[in-house]
This record gives sequence, C-alpha cells and structure tokens, in this order.
Amino acid sequence: MIEHPLNGVGGKPATGKLLNGTISTPVFQGTVTELYEAYLRYRFIFECRGDPGNFPSCPEGDHAPHQPATDHLKRGAGQYAAIIGASAKMQKIIKFIDQVADTNATVLLEGESGTGKELVARALHENSSRRCKPFVSLNCGALTETLLESELFGHIRGSFTGAVQNKKGWFETADGGSIFFDEISEMSAGLQVKLLRILQTGEYSPVGSNEIRKCNVRIIAATNRHLESMIKDGKFRPDLYYRLNILYLHLPPLRERREDIPLLIRHYLDHYGRQLGKENLRLNAGAEGVLLQYDYPGNIRELENIILRSIVMAEDAEVELRHLPESVVPSECETAAAPQNFSLVKKAVIERFERNYLETTLERAHGIVAQAAKIAGIDAKNFYQKMQKYQIKATHR
Repeated sequence: MIEHPLNGVGGKPATGKLLNGTISTPVFQGTVTELYEAYLRYRFIFECRGDPGNFPSCPEGDHAPHQPATDHLKRGAGQYAAIIGASAKMQKIIKFIDQVADTNATVLLEGESGTGKELVARALHENSSRRCKPFVSLNCGALTETLLESELFGHIRGSFTGAVQNKKGWFETADGGSIFFDEISEMSAGLQVKLLRILQTGEYSPVGSNEIRKCNVRIIAATNRHLESMIKDGKFRPDLYYRLNILYLHLPPLRERREDIPLLIRHYLDHYGRQLGKENLRLNAGAEGVLLQYDYPGNIRELENIILRSIVMAEDAEVELRHLPESVVPSECETAAAPQNFSLVKKAVIERFERNYLETTLERAHGIVAQAAKIAGIDAKNFYQKMQKYQIKATHR
C-alpha cells in the first residue's frame, strides 16, 4: 500500500509512507515532487525483483507531477546502454561511474576527440539522484565569450544590443541537474573566473544585473588537451583546475582498446542498418581485417562515420573493401583489391591484425607469455610460435 496524505501541490509539504513486502521506509517528509520521485525509485526496485504487480499504484491526479517513466530510471541504473565495450579499460570506466555517479563532486574527463566523453557525462547524470532534472551539454569552443556568458548566466533586458527581454541562463534552467562543459580548455579567462565563483559559492549574476542568484548544479567538464600544460603556459587558471579535478577520468583512444572494435562495428552495423533498411549486413574478411587493424585517429566517432558510409555504399548484404573510405584502406590492399587477389588481401590484413593483437595482449599481461595466451584463449605454445613468426619479444616468458 502507499499512503500519501497531501497538504497541497506545487511544492507544499507532503507526507507519505511506502510499505510493501520486505521493503519499507520510515515516514517520508518532503515536497510533492520528492515524494513522487521516491515512488518511482521504489517501483524500479520492485520491477528489478520481477514482482511489479504487488507494488502500490501511482499517486494520481494533481498530486503526481509529471516525471519520466520508470524505463528512464532503468537506463540510469547501471545499464549503460550507450557505452559499448568489454575491455578491461572500459570495465574500469564503468566501475568509476558506479562509484562516483551519485555524488555532487565535480568530474574532469580527459581524452582525445571522439572517445565518448559526453556519453560518460550523461551516464554520470543518469545514474545519479539528479537524473530527473535537466542535463545540459555546452561546447565552450563553439560560442563567443559574450554569447557563452549570456547562455550560462542569462541576461536582463537592455543589458546589450539585441537583449529585448529577460532570458534565463542554463544555470537557472538546469538547477538541480548537471551541466557538461565540453572543451573546457577553450573557455576565456573572464568566464573561468565566473565559473570558479559558482564552484566555490554556488552564486552567479545574470549579464547586466547586480542580483545575486543561487544554483544547485553538478559540473562535469571535459577536455582533449592537457590542462596542466596550459596552466604552465598561463592559458588556464590553476585554481579552477583544482576545483574541476576533484574526480578525474582518462578516456583511452580506441587504438588502445582494440578488443572493443568488433563490438562497436556490430553495434553500428545493426543500428544504421535498421535506420537505412539494410538489416543483417555483414563485413567480408577483407573489410573486417582492415577495420580491425586501423588506428582510428578520430576514435569512436570516426568508426561510426566509416560504418555509416559503408552501409550507404553497400549494394547487397555484404560490406566489402571497396565500400570503405580510401583513407582507411592500406596501399597494399588497394593494389590487391581485385577479386583474383582476394587471398592476398585477406592474408595481409589478418597478419597485421595478429601482430597488433599479440602486442596488445602481451602488454596487458606485462610481457608474461603464459598469461597473455590465457587472455587470448589459445595454447601457450601456439602463442609463442606466433610471436616467433612476427619477431615479437617479451620481457618475461
């Protein structure tokens, strides 16, 4: 059962009790919205236990403010559907999200362009108690200083040319939620000072106003540059860096987690195949070999674009080497791309893949051949023979 005697709506005090089976809570006291959020969370617990039928019905009518459905909570409960990867490095990232998501501490994400920094930021938000509040993503390099300041803090009428009416900023709109600052390294020195003030006091002023406003926003920042080097060059404030760098996560480039490439390829083949009406697409051996050994300087974003292009260019159910961008295909494959030389193409790309795989696996195993063979799932003798074939040396054996 659920008891929710309400004294009004619109944020007025409300009292409720949630009791059902083995789960119970003391008397709940808070606003109507907080009560409803608690209801959704408890319902999610019961759905995870496979017994949603015994959970009490939702408060109805004016007592129930509009909130996302429980499937949104499921996505935000450790299921990370948008983060694809089974490698040790990706499991470390998921563990980090689990540990720090439901805190208010600022997070600094560092990694090359296309490594998925915004996906991680969204996962941090959606797996926190802020998930029902807004998530705002801002690219600091895409807006001028004046425009970015107005977008962040809002402005009052007449504060500058074209300000014909008052406007809310993102800090006011996202109150209770999270703001993601992508390319934080591109933020001007003046805005760095104002952001530092918010991190220290939670206070800000709209453009053209002396009014002090408060906000409750979690800040997640990301950069593809080394901020400590920028501090030495006088291009980034050290005090802001230390405020942002409470929780730090490095996102590895795709070339450092090659074991995730097949999973990403399959995901994008399925995703864009359904969108374009070309389901059940597959890669032939030549195309697959090239994609497995390519270094992806643009990381996941580049891989996604390559797969999308290949699906568009494919005439039937198979993506071939000729459907890949020329920049991806090694020159030796281009000269051997005729059908009569298929075996040469296959041999070249498989050998390159085997060499890269052996070196990566040995690195993970700290040069211990027996451990590397175990990771690879092959006999240690065969693994060592392949090492001899490609003249790969290990520090231990």
